[in-house]
Amino acid sequence: MRSASTGSALPDGAGLIHIGMPKTGTTALQAALHDARPQLADLGVRLMGKGRHEMRTALAAAGTLPPYWPDRREERWQQLAENFRTSTSRCTLWSSETLSQAAPDRIRLLSERLGPDTHVVLTLRPLAPLLASQWQEVLRRRGTDPLDHWLRRQFDAVSPDGTLHVELTRVMPELHRFSLRRVVEQWGSVFGEDRLTFVVADPHDRDSNLRVFEALMGVPAGTLQLQEHVNASTPYPESEMLRAFNIAFTENGGDHATWMFTAGKGGKLALRELEGLPVHPIRTPRWAAERANEYTRDWIAAVEGSDATVIGDLQNLLVDPADYPEDVTPPDMVSVTSAGRVADVLFRSALEYAKPAPDPDLDAAPAARGLESYDGRELVRELARRARGRIGRRG
Repeated sequence: MRSASTGSALPDGAGLIHIGMPKTGTTALQAALHDARPQLADLGVRLMGKGRHEMRTALAAAGTLPPYWPDRREERWQQLAENFRTSTSRCTLWSSETLSQAAPDRIRLLSERLGPDTHVVLTLRPLAPLLASQWQEVLRRRGTDPLDHWLRRQFDAVSPDGTLHVELTRVMPELHRFSLRRVVEQWGSVFGEDRLTFVVADPHDRDSNLRVFEALMGVPAGTLQLQEHVNASTPYPESEMLRAFNIAFTENGGDHATWMFTAGKGGKLALRELEGLPVHPIRTPRWAAERANEYTRDWIAAVEGSDATVIGDLQNLLVDPADYPEDVTPPDMVSVTSAGRVADVLFRSALEYAKPAPDPDLDAAPAARGLESYDGRELVRELARRARGRIGRRG
């Protein structure tokens, strides 16, 4: 392992992919990169992707694109890879935490299409608080497990040394995805351990990741600036309300594609924009913080025994379990104000994707039956039918 207090500029012509991990300041970094795109171009840095983050293109690259999204993303991924590999810029950068989901066969494909000399960077955060954040993300993908039950399933799925106790699916278990040992073994064996860089953010400096990436790209300090963006966590009571909604939606025959194109797409962003809600953070319980430290110690040993570069202090990835509560009993009440606002977000998200499109083959399409005429179960089925119709037309 090579240690560094800050990054060193990569050789001219280098390619760099930032693959996560999720919930480690990736949104803030991508927003800063996107905002500075013109300045970076003037400084010889080419950013891959359109907008802040082409998540679906990265899903195609990682081999985890859900079946309900259009196949043309595979074509877009091939185009992006070609542009990355043939770039003549001094530095070429692609940032997507989605890439960290790639299984070994897709990691090899990434190397083939992007070029074997590509450098791989990961930003890191202590596992214990990250798990609570990740559970909330799972709720935004129709998760139904309570936090404690979800945590126990994650620890049961994989051992600290990487031994899997479940069959791999399209999306790997959370602790397998976050495993630094897996990154060293799987990404390091393809791209080379000496081309892996692990960045441990300074817990007291929100700008530390930005300064590291400026150094890696060889641009002046201050080129990247933190952007104002809404990415706040939903409070625990409102998260439990969303979980209850997920359970009801599923029990009433709702399918995953419909959920993702309604509550999962429109609702996800809108829920993050709910401001002024009572502060009630979601905390990882103490027993899980202790288990997280066990995994982290093993992962630190794997990194220290590798040829990777570490920027920052790996010991900052460990937490003091005493800082975590023993009791995290889920709240069973939410204020009527919050409930109304969340319900409004979910309802409007459903209506947006359920609007019937006119039939171009008819001079006058018959009036659609109003949604207010459906009862609970019928409403779920009708919203699903209309959303699937829109999904099909989009594909």
